[in-house]
Amino acid sequence: MGSAAKRVEAAELYAPLLGANPSHPNGWPIRVIVASQTEARHNRADWAPSHLISIRAPGTKLLSMIAVPPENHLDLLFGDVTDPDEREAARPEAIEQAFAFIDRLSADANLLVHCLRGIGRSTALTLGILARYMPPEDAAGMLHGLRPEAKPNRHVVGLCDAALGLKGRLAKQALRFPAKVWKPGKP
Repeated sequence: MGSAAKRVEAAELYAPLLGANPSHPNGWPIRVIVASQTEARHNRADWAPSHLISIRAPGTKLLSMIAVPPENHLDLLFGDVTDPDEREAARPEAIEQAFAFIDRLSADANLLVHCLRGIGRSTALTLGILARYMPPEDAAGMLHGLRPEAKPNRHVVGLCDAALGLKGRLAKQALRFPAKVWKPGKP
């Protein structure tokens, strides 16, 4: 396959979720892929993200991950645990870091968010990112379109919900996952 064909495929993979995004400081229209670490490594040449958020448990390593400049890679350290009192549980600071990273994205950024399996932590954070720019019900529908097998980590979703001041609306949507078929939710 030629490089031009790969560029077309990457453009399709990173199709903007919003036509315009005046809520983002740079107008980023949400071009994102959510994946497992293995998928990210396997597809790194074809996906070629400009920005990367890696979520991994403390004490683990990223194995030959995608090469992006250090300022374009956010490495978050927390485990896939739901008990906020556990030592490896996500903390509000991780969500603040992620949102600050997102605020720096340029309008043409292609973001890849991954965790080990691409089902819990990465989908929860992506749900929070989406909910910054659209109602929680729409964010959940978009996440399902991006990652149908999603099962967002409830604790991470709760942190995003609190950071966004959504008073449980995002957490309520996360309870709808996993779902084989997505039906629009009620606010």
